[in-house]
Amino acid sequence: MTKYENHFKYESFEYEPTDRQSHKQMKPRKTKANGRFYPDDIHEMDDGIESWVPTYVRNLDPKHHEREWVINSLGHFYRDNIVSDVTRLVKGGKEANVYCCTGHENSGEALIAAKLYRPRMLRSLKNDAIYKIGRTAVDEGGQAIRNRRERVAIQKKTRFGKRLDFDQWIGTEFRVLEELYEAGAAVPKPIGYHNTTLLMSFIGDEYGSAPTLSEVSIEREEANPLFNALLEDVSIMLNHGYVHGDLSAYNILYWEGELTLIDFPQMVNAHKNPHAYKLFERDISRVCDYFSRFGITHHVKALARSLWHEHMEEE
Repeated sequence: MTKYENHFKYESFEYEPTDRQSHKQMKPRKTKANGRFYPDDIHEMDDGIESWVPTYVRNLDPKHHEREWVINSLGHFYRDNIVSDVTRLVKGGKEANVYCCTGHENSGEALIAAKLYRPRMLRSLKNDAIYKIGRTAVDEGGQAIRNRRERVAIQKKTRFGKRLDFDQWIGTEFRVLEELYEAGAAVPKPIGYHNTTLLMSFIGDEYGSAPTLSEVSIEREEANPLFNALLEDVSIMLNHGYVHGDLSAYNILYWEGELTLIDFPQMVNAHKNPHAYKLFERDISRVCDYFSRFGITHHVKALARSLWHEHMEEE
């Protein structure tokens, strides 16, 4: 199995609760030489990853897809002393699962959110080509792809090309988070990414994750300050040339009186994407629709046009 085939190994996995009890793993066979024991196979020697079983998956069968998926996806971060454990599933979905992790002391984070994407995310994303217009094709390191073979592979959607295409979405989301976080936008702090996994600061506490705005009932007096703060974040995105592209109460977290914007793989280039303004207007419409229940009313098209001209036309 090549590394690109392995990349798609878990794309059909769907989270399903299980009552299976954990199985005891077989101990590596050893041989005795000069009074000391050695592994029969050099592959049995590892740096701790092979023996790392996070708390969340311990009660799953050793061959259960989710167990393998979690360990393989987060083993890199465990080895690099960023993540020390995976404690629970925060959100399961067709595109990705989000898990709560405890951060290693070296990470500087008590809790970390790990977003594990499935490669089929690009297939379930409707009209994904709309969002990619204006994006520069980049590799895992964020460098522009100039290799003709790689560009052709992406265009022809070969297995290799799909892998490169998928890496672009993950890398783009991470770099956008970095830029917006540094600019002061209310987004999770980006920590790192590797292959199909993105790490960011966890919004919530040890007892639970922050709910989305669609899941809570905010106080009426909170509505106007929150709405204004949201428009400020939208303005920061525009100032940096970005449109969220899928903003709604379903991907805005509410925690301790503050909002945090999440889910950025569909972020579009506000300068180069001809659909940017249409997507921006849709974002504003969804936000206004949610806050209208609190008596906050705006003419959507006028508000969108005003924000766009204020932050885009001056450039």
